[in-house]
Amino acid sequence: MSVPRTANRQRNAGRPPVLRAVCAGMDKIQQNIAPVNGSYSHARAIKTHIADLPAGLQHLVAEEFEREVAAFRAKLEFEYSEIKRVRDELADLNEQQSAQIDSLTVALKGAGAKIAEQAMWIAGLENEISAWRGALAKAEQRIRDARQELTKKA
Repeated sequence: MSVPRTANRQRNAGRPPVLRAVCAGMDKIQQNIAPVNGSYSHARAIKTHIADLPAGLQHLVAEEFEREVAAFRAKLEFEYSEIKRVRDELADLNEQQSAQIDSLTVALKGAGAKIAEQAMWIAGLENEISAWRGALAKAEQRIRDARQELTKKA
């Protein structure tokens, strides 16, 4: 009995052919067939190990296995080369960004020095303006005092 037949039987009975139900159906079939198989002396055991196979078949299985291994190895080598390529691209990008960061850091330090220089210049101008305002206030006071003296004399 085959798995597709068991699945079809379950579907026809109105049950979904889920894996557990199919396996249970296969077990039931095997239990029913086992006594029949036991009565035949010429029934052969199912061979599951490669050493149990004939030499020609062993050779074919070994070749197929080697082809699969070679294909898998080629796939892994391709993926490895892609990973290396992406890694190298990321390393180059990292290097470029690091150079940009260094350049921006230098520019920022230069801008900071220029800002400090301009702040000192502005502070000097503010001090000069303050001194001129003080001088202007003294001059205005002298003019007022002189006017008052002139009005007193006149």
